[in-house]
Amino acid sequence: MTNNLKSKCALVWDNGVFTEIAVTLAKSFGRVLYYTPWTSGMPKSNGLLIGHGVEGIERITEPWPYYDEIDIWIFPDVYEAGLQEWLVSQGKRVWGCRGGAELEIDRPMSKEASRKLGIDIGPYKVITGLDALREHLKLNDDQWVKISGTRGDMETFGAKSYEKVEPRLDELEHNMGALKKIMEFTVEEGINDAIETGYDGYVIDGQFPKAAMTGVEIKDEAYLMKTVRWDELPEQVRSVNQKLSPALKRYGYRGFISTEVRCTKDGKAYLIDPCCRAGSPPNELYQVMMENMAEAIWYGAEGIVIEPEFKAKWGAEVLLISEWADENWMHVSFPKKVREFVKLRNFCRIDGEYYVIPQWTGCAEIGAVVGLGDTPNEAIENCKKVAEQVEGHLLDKPLDALDVAREQLEQVLGADKPETKQQKKARELHKAGKISDRQLDKMMAGD
Repeated sequence: MTNNLKSKCALVWDNGVFTEIAVTLAKSFGRVLYYTPWTSGMPKSNGLLIGHGVEGIERITEPWPYYDEIDIWIFPDVYEAGLQEWLVSQGKRVWGCRGGAELEIDRPMSKEASRKLGIDIGPYKVITGLDALREHLKLNDDQWVKISGTRGDMETFGAKSYEKVEPRLDELEHNMGALKKIMEFTVEEGINDAIETGYDGYVIDGQFPKAAMTGVEIKDEAYLMKTVRWDELPEQVRSVNQKLSPALKRYGYRGFISTEVRCTKDGKAYLIDPCCRAGSPPNELYQVMMENMAEAIWYGAEGIVIEPEFKAKWGAEVLLISEWADENWMHVSFPKKVREFVKLRNFCRIDGEYYVIPQWTGCAEIGAVVGLGDTPNEAIENCKKVAEQVEGHLLDKPLDALDVAREQLEQVLGADKPETKQQKKARELHKAGKISDRQLDKMMAGD
């Protein structure tokens, strides 16, 4: 299936985290407009500057003057469910999660919806008010504290014991002010002696592609991913996807999705947090990994599932972290030759130089670097080589976390085995369109 996307205009509606998706799509679409909401009672230029001067994309202040020119509306992030559904009602081509956003941003509702779908859910409790949260954590160790919807107020944090987390609670009390009395927290018991993995990719009306990506994330540090056939995914991951499928179909969900699944030794698969958007990680990886991402988005928005075409078998990602950059402008430099493998957030380009724009959200992640390879070691080494060339003030690159991710992923998938000549030939024939999906599956299985 082919289409000349060079004649098409795409709008990417973002909140600053996925600017690089617009940059990647600009290689395929003829025109890419980029918009982030920026107004308030007293707007600042920081919000308006996201995407400014970035190669290949046009930063616009309002999308509506371009309404008739836009061929596809792309929402890589969550939240704009009502707008997406209205655009669909107007006959527009839309890529996004639609109402499926509530599976991510309403945590208690998501838990109960998952339970009804037959998905394993760990013990949790909804607590109102910071004082009540303190009392709960004094009596219960090994908890995870989350909120719904407003990640800028607070990111998820673990509480091994009250004593260890008390300074964090004191900080929240100061920052929240009167909100502390009515803030609703979702508190989950830790699911230990388990490995966290999941599915990364996209879904069209409840239907997943036959090729998939799966990986292990070392929280807020690194990610290691392997491209696999559907039947090569861990059984627990496939099970969660299959149980989610009917709900995703009802939503008319046509967009990126990632799942976080805690796999325990007794075979249970606990869905921790559905990510109803481009996960970060690993969207930075599949921007580079997928050769046909623009085509998958274009046809997926029409309800047609396009199989992903991968450049490599393995992908590695390490996050770029700077608490300093949250409140200060940060200049980031790297050689032009590695630009494709450096993915920044909330950034602009001024006089040919890249700057991460302060957002004052408390989030220390300013982007990531990625590497590809035919083996996990090759992907990790390529990622580390790129990371070593990225420079910025007080910039941290937790490279050791990649080795931890490799150990955990091998436990989930087993040691990586090199493909046979028949399997390599099968992939080549399938990519050239000479054999069907069913024939590929048989040849990969050795039949």
